[in-house]
Amino acid sequence: MPEYYSREERKLAMQKSKRRKTNMILNTLIVIVIALICIVAYSIFFAGSDNSKPANDQKKAATTNAASAHKQTSSTDSSKKKTAEKSDKKQSTRKVVKSSEPNVKEVITDSSWKPVGTEQTGGHVYSSSSSSIDWKEKLKALSYATGIPEDNMTVWFLEHGATTDEAIGTVSAKNSPTTYRVYLTWVDGKGWKPVKIYELIENDKK
Repeated sequence: MPEYYSREERKLAMQKSKRRKTNMILNTLIVIVIALICIVAYSIFFAGSDNSKPANDQKKAATTNAASAHKQTSSTDSSKKKTAEKSDKKQSTRKVVKSSEPNVKEVITDSSWKPVGTEQTGGHVYSSSSSSIDWKEKLKALSYATGIPEDNMTVWFLEHGATTDEAIGTVSAKNSPTTYRVYLTWVDGKGWKPVKIYELIENDKK
């Protein structure tokens, strides 16, 4: 056998070697391109899916918050309605009637009025003394009937009615032109109780 290749054989061998290298480079490039395509596809589909989760969570949270706010609003509205109903029920015992009597604008009565209590023992003793228990209890009843605090109430006149178990007081709030005439009756062991109130057109006890 000859120890060397002919020129043609060497040429063919070099061409084959060059083709192998070219094929190897092309195959490597193809693998790299496929890998890049896979990475990009993963990023688009899977990363996009992950990003959608927070959006869905936010949507669920917003829905939950809206439902909670609606529930709280409904609860508040219900509480207001109950309070209004209680207030209406309380006010339903109070009656205000226009009056045709001279110098009387309105007559006010309230079936929920109760005696204001008493410290008097051994029977009721009517008193016109401003330092007596009876007088102080009458002032308490006048304040209770009109809603005017005692320290803001001006007493224009306070007298007994047909009997000493009846009292009539003419009062107004300080610096207020509205004047009331309050009729009281004595309840044994329980104190003075308002019976009716006249809202006067003019203060006739000045």
